Amino acid sequence: MGIRAKKNRRFSLPSLFFFSTALLLLASGSKSDPIYAQNSPSSLVISGFNAMFLYDEEGDRTKFPPNRRARKPSDFAILRDTVLQNFPDIIGFQEIENESALRKVTTENYGCAATKTHGYSQEVGLCWKKSLPTPLLSELPQLSLRPGLRKGIMAEFSLPLGKLTVIVVHLKAGHSNEDQYERHEQLKALGEILSHRKRFVLIGDFNENLKSKKASWNLLKGELFLRSANHKASSDCWQHQKGFIDYLITDMEWNTSSFRQFKFKADDGKFDGNPPEEMGLSDHCPISAELIWESERKYRARTARRNSERYP
Repeated sequence: MGIRAKKNRRFSLPSLFFFSTALLLLASGSKSDPIYAQNSPSSLVISGFNAMFLYDEEGDRTKFPPNRRARKPSDFAILRDTVLQNFPDIIGFQEIENESALRKVTTENYGCAATKTHGYSQEVGLCWKKSLPTPLLSELPQLSLRPGLRKGIMAEFSLPLGKLTVIVVHLKAGHSNEDQYERHEQLKALGEILSHRKRFVLIGDFNENLKSKKASWNLLKGELFLRSANHKASSDCWQHQKGFIDYLITDMEWNTSSFRQFKFKADDGKFDGNPPEEMGLSDHCPISAELIWESERKYRARTARRNSERYP
C-alpha cells in the first residue's frame, strides 16, 4: 500500500484533471468538430446548374454563339450568390466555356474542373468544396457520339465511408427525330456507364422530362434502382411548367424534403430579355438536394434487400 501511495503522489490534482479531460475528448471522437464533420460526412449537398453559355469573358466576344450577351461583374455576382445560396458540397455545371468561367461563379473555397474540346466552347464542369478530398477526374467520350455532342465528366471522391462517383452530363437538345435518336443513343451509353458503377450521383441537363418519358428513364436505369431528387417536384423556373429537364439522380437515397430550386429575382415568368438583366443570368435555375451518404456495408444491405423484393 505504501508503494502505491507513493506512486500516486506523482500526479497533482491539476494534471489529473487535464489528463481525464483529454481522455474524454479522445473517447468522444469530437464529432461536433467541423474538421471531423468534413472528413466523415453523413450527407452531402449536391447541386446542378445549366449556366447558359457561361464564358469567362476573356477574349470571347467573337466566339460562338454570336448572339450571346457578354456578362458583367454584376451578372457573375448574381450567378455566384444564387448557385452558392445553400453552400453546396458538389456542383455540376452545363454550358460553360472552361474552368476559368467556373471560377467566376464560385469562390476560393471550391476546386473546379471542366471538359476540354478542341474548337468548341460549350463544356460541362464540376466544382467541389476543397474540404473534400481532391477527386480523380476523367472525361466520358462515350457520350460524344459525333463531333458537336458533348462529353461527360466524372469525378471519383475517396471519402472515409468509401468512394463516391459524380458524373455530369448535358445531352442533345432539340425535338426532331434525329435529335431524339441521338439523345436515345446517349442515354444508352450513359446507362452502360452507370451499370458498372455503384454509389454514384448523376447531375445533368437531359433535355427530356424523364418523369413523363418513361422509356427514356428505363433506358437510363436498366437494372439499377435509381432515385431522382426532383421526381415529385414541380418546376416554376421561368414558368417551365412542362416539368424538369435538369435532374439529380443517385443509386442511393436523397433526403426527401431537401430538394430546392433557386429562382432568380429577375424571374418574372418569361425568359424573353425583358427586363434586360435576364440575359446575363440563365434560362435555367440551379437545383439542389441533400444526398444521404451511407457506408459500403449499408449500401450493400439496402441493395440486397431491394433485389430480394424484386426477385423473390
